[in-house]
Formats: sequence, C-alpha cells, structure tokens
Amino acid sequence: MRQVFTDIRPSLWRALRLLLAVVCLAALLSCVRSGPLFQSRSAEPTERETAAQASETNAAAEDSAPSDAVSSDTVEPGVEEMAGLPDEGCLYRAEAVSRLTLRPVREPLTIPACDMFFPLSNVEGAQNMARLDIKSQGLDSWRALEGPVQRSLEYALNMPADEPALARPGMSLTWGQVVRSLEEFIDLLPLLDTDPDLLAERFVWYGMRQKPLMTGYYTPEIEASLTRQPGYEYPIYGVPEDLCYGPVRGRYRFYRVDNGRVLSYYKRGDVDLHKVLSGRGLEIAWAKDPVDVFYMQVEGCGRLRLPDGTTRNVLYGAKNGHGFRSLGRILHAKGLLPDGHLAKEDVKRYFAKHPEKMFELMAENRSYVFFRLENSPPEGTIGKPLTPMVSLATDRKLLPLGSLLAFEAEIPEARDGRPSGKRKIAGIGLAQDTGTAIQGPHVDYYIGEGNAVAPIASNIKTEATVYLLISKEALING
Repeated sequence: MRQVFTDIRPSLWRALRLLLAVVCLAALLSCVRSGPLFQSRSAEPTERETAAQASETNAAAEDSAPSDAVSSDTVEPGVEEMAGLPDEGCLYRAEAVSRLTLRPVREPLTIPACDMFFPLSNVEGAQNMARLDIKSQGLDSWRALEGPVQRSLEYALNMPADEPALARPGMSLTWGQVVRSLEEFIDLLPLLDTDPDLLAERFVWYGMRQKPLMTGYYTPEIEASLTRQPGYEYPIYGVPEDLCYGPVRGRYRFYRVDNGRVLSYYKRGDVDLHKVLSGRGLEIAWAKDPVDVFYMQVEGCGRLRLPDGTTRNVLYGAKNGHGFRSLGRILHAKGLLPDGHLAKEDVKRYFAKHPEKMFELMAENRSYVFFRLENSPPEGTIGKPLTPMVSLATDRKLLPLGSLLAFEAEIPEARDGRPSGKRKIAGIGLAQDTGTAIQGPHVDYYIGEGNAVAPIASNIKTEATVYLLISKEALING
C-alpha cells in the first residue's frame, strides 16, 4: 500500500501546482479588468467623455444602427452587462454609459403614435437636432432656457400626475410624463452647449402629421392714463364682479345672473355702444385710442405708456365668452378694405377717415377682454411670465400646456418699423399660452413687448415644423 502511494505522489503534486496556477491566473485577470485597460467601460466611470469623443461615438453608432430601429443587435459588446442592466434588446450608446451625471439611455420597447403624432427614429431625431440653433432665438446659451422651463415645470407639477395631458386615439401622455420630460431637460441644460446630441439621444421626437400654421403675437404699448383726463377718454375695464364662470347646461362658460336667470355676458356692443359697465368703477385706465384698446384685447395683454413717461402693464383678467372675429376681416366682408390690406395699420387708417363707423364695426366682434393692472411682465395661460421667442400659444387639446417643443419656421425681419425680408428660426419652444383663435394645428409665437416688435409679430403667417419632445425615460416609467 505504501508503495502505491509513493508511485502516485508525483502526479498529485503536479495536479496541485496546476490548480494553484489557475487560481493565480484568475486573480491576475480580475485585477487587470478593474484596472485602467477596462476602466472606460466601467459602470461608474471616473470622468465624462469630451464632446469630440462623444461625436465620434455617435457617428459610429448611427452608421451601424437601422434608421427606424427601436432596438438593435449592434450594441457595443459588454456595455449592458457592465452597466448592470439586463439584455432586453435595447439600444445603448457608449458615451451615455460613460457619463457621471446621467443614467444610461434606455430605449422604450414600444413608442406610441396616433392620428396627429408620429415618432422619429434616433437618426432622424439627431438630424433635426443638428438643425437647431438657439442663437436664432436670441439665446446665448442653452442654460438661458432654465427659467422658462422651470415655469412650465411648476405648472405641470400642479396637475394630477396620472391624468392625461394628451389623449388621442392610440396615444396618451400623462402629466407625470410631461413632468419627467421637463425635469430631464433641465438636467441636460448644463451639458447641451458642449454636447447638444444628448437631446436627440434621450428624447423621442414626435413629428406632427399636419404641419401647423404659425402666427405671431406680442405685448403692444398704447398711450393711456390711470385717471380720466382730456385726450384720455376711452375706458380699459377691469373684471366685472358679476362676470361668472362655470358649468352651464353641461359646458363651462362665462355668464351672468339676472333675476335668477343665467344669461350670456354682455357683448362688445353692450359695453362700447350702450355703456352697460359705465359708472360701476370698473375702469382701471383710460386710453387715447379705442382701436388700440381693441387690438390690446386681441393680444390679451398690454403695456400702458403713461403721460409722465412711465409704464404699467395690464394683464389678461377674463373675457365675456363670445366668439372672436378679426376686425380686418369684418371690414373686408363689407367691401371697406381690400384683401391683403387687413392689418391694424390699414384698419386705423380707415377709421381715421370714417370715425363715425368705428364703434359700430368693432361691435361686430362680440368678444371682449377685461384686464388687471399689474407691475409684473405679461403672463401666459399657465400663470407665469412669457419668454420672448420661446413661449408659444397652442391648442391645449393638441399640445399640452407646459410641454417641451422644438420648431423651425421662417419669420419676418424688421427695420425702421417695417418688415424687411425673412429669416429662419430653429429652436426650443414651450407651450405656455392659449388663445381663442388658436385651435387645432396652429401655434402663436410670442415675440416680445413693445411696438418695435409689432412688424414681426403681426406679419408671421407661415407653415411651421413642430416636434413634441418626450423623455424616453418618461415613456418607460410613466
């Protein structure tokens, strides 16, 4: 027996030495994988890629991926496993994994679409992103959007998170998803100046099947006084105490109650011709020109230039609930103005020659807007200040209030108070306002305050390209 053991002892030592060698080799490989050679693929990298490196990686990923793919087999080997995420056929980009501040990009397994919106592919989103130029909006940096986006976020946070912000056949977005999208956009802002492709990577760009009409609006400045005096004879009314808003026969509307009866509120003719509000102490200011008051109501806000040279703002308070008609179109329908000459200046020239017809013709637009005197800047429907060249008035049934948009359009240039050519604008917009005339595929672009921007705002009438931007993370997590 001892002789047998002696014979197999050399074989046992060889086996033991081989086992020790395997263990040492495994330990060595483990050290190497945690070292600098593999560090750039770590789940928690120590530094962010440069913009140049990210661009190169983007180009390589886009060349290898199908243009309309939601998932792809061309994922860089090992990225998903090293990020500690399951292999679900999602498309990850290497630079997204290597950023300290951002979670890895995850592609939604399904992306909803509907009769009005269709999702762009990753490559198409990147192509549209490349055309954006926020300097065309007068912005020096993406960071300049932080304040305006924060205002939209504050509005969206006050909405029920689980209720739909957008409900179309085949597609529904909740307010929670709008909130997530705005929050992620705010997180990206410090990075977008050097790495704008992040916006294409991390958001689904929804195109509109019907390109919307774009018009423009602004905050006009008119001459007015806070007290009635010679030269300032036309009232600007605050909100009447008997103007109510609520459900009437199944629909929300403005109304008044007279001897127990629910009636429509007074029309413009009742206010301007029959003076039904006179003597009730509702006047908050007095204007020089009633046509200026009319067009200030069209814009929904205004700036009053007072006799001492100071200014005060008047903001939207309420409306009477009657339908709106363009004053230029009213005069055109009666043969008083030719087509193509229906702007405010054309209307004012006509009334300068025919002042006796002014109030009668204005009364055919039955809509009437009431104001409140404020020191704050003009506000949108979200109850927050508007941002020139960023804020848009939209139909809230189509583009949720507060939502993040990208857009391209041609708008007029202005010189010496007159339109002078066109220029392209391609940037980021926020749905922050609404308007009686803004229905369906129609956006109204807020240009700014003062009559200097009037030639631009009043002459915008063009087809725009508009994208609704929703965070991929919001689509995944709701």
